[in-house]
Amino acid sequence: MNGALEGIRILELASYVTGPFASLLLADMGADVIKVEQPGQGDPFRGWGEKLYSGTFCSLNRNKRSVTLDIRHDQGRDIFLKLAADSDIVIENFRPGTLEKRGLGYDAARALNPKIIYCSISGFGQKGPYRDLPGYDTIGQAMSGLLSLLTDPEKPQGMGISFSDHLTGIYACYGILAALVNRLMTGEGQRVETSLLRATVAFVSENAARYFETGVVPRRAYRTRTAGVFAFVDKDGLPFVIHLSSPEKFWRGLLDVVGKPEWADDPRFSDRKGRFENYDLLSEQLQSVFRGGQRKEWLRRLQERDVPAAPLNTLREVFEDPQVREYGFPIEVEHPRMGKVKLVGSGVELSRTPARMNVPPPILGEHTGEVLGALGYSQEAIAKLKGLGVV
Repeated sequence: MNGALEGIRILELASYVTGPFASLLLADMGADVIKVEQPGQGDPFRGWGEKLYSGTFCSLNRNKRSVTLDIRHDQGRDIFLKLAADSDIVIENFRPGTLEKRGLGYDAARALNPKIIYCSISGFGQKGPYRDLPGYDTIGQAMSGLLSLLTDPEKPQGMGISFSDHLTGIYACYGILAALVNRLMTGEGQRVETSLLRATVAFVSENAARYFETGVVPRRAYRTRTAGVFAFVDKDGLPFVIHLSSPEKFWRGLLDVVGKPEWADDPRFSDRKGRFENYDLLSEQLQSVFRGGQRKEWLRRLQERDVPAAPLNTLREVFEDPQVREYGFPIEVEHPRMGKVKLVGSGVELSRTPARMNVPPPILGEHTGEVLGALGYSQEAIAKLKGLGVV
């Protein structure tokens, strides 16, 4: 069965997370992604493991073809433009102006292919006072305000996941799909642009709207109090969470489970305002109760009373969970030379054009001959380009 984006070709000139993640999402839906990499080294994430085939790289580059091409050479530039002329989408995440200086920017691609959708991803955007600064994930988290909602500024800690990188990849994919639909209606391509800072600021819109409304700068703890979010450990130190949100039935169910029906009439806890103002005291009281039992039993009782609660899983526990296994996770793909690779599958399910998960991440330059041959290069010409270091 064909994917939803079958017949769409993407030229990815990107590394690390943002660009590769955007093209991965589209590749899973059937798009043909040609990943352009530097000869000899490729995407830097390749080197985060052995044999230029790290798990980090593999997580972002399944369902793609790899071509090695040095765009600093004139011949490399010409090959890239030939590929762009025959592509629907270009995705790049160089610093602003880098590809324009090499004659590979949006204007050059559009001159050859007016229908091209050209997506540029950067740290801070194509214009503005921070345009030329280096941007990495934690920088985006910190400057956008996201990190202030995830950690306490008095004891700041970096996060164990690249939030801004992945968010930016999702926003880039969102923009590309909108441009693709518009092209179907108008026949015209366009440039799509996003950045770590812009995408992550957009992502924190809920907290920003609350700040605009009240003038109060939100902190990490503010949402936990307003949304009734709690985290506890049981007698064995196993963590779990409860999210009461706003329906009163969840609060009543919790009281039944912990055996504190009198709290329903306690002015400190009887309504949401009281629970907000006395959050720390309530959390301490609940923790003293939960420490007297086992997580598995507490969760069973909470779920019987329809209280939103869950274990705080490690990744090992995640992939042992029966609901996660119901999604078919993890998936396993096998490369003929590199062997089997386990990966997480797609985050969405389409009934008629399901995501594909059958093409393993490519080894460096695996498809160079195939792609250049389709452009009309002979084996002798490809060998010559290889000798010159162009491919």
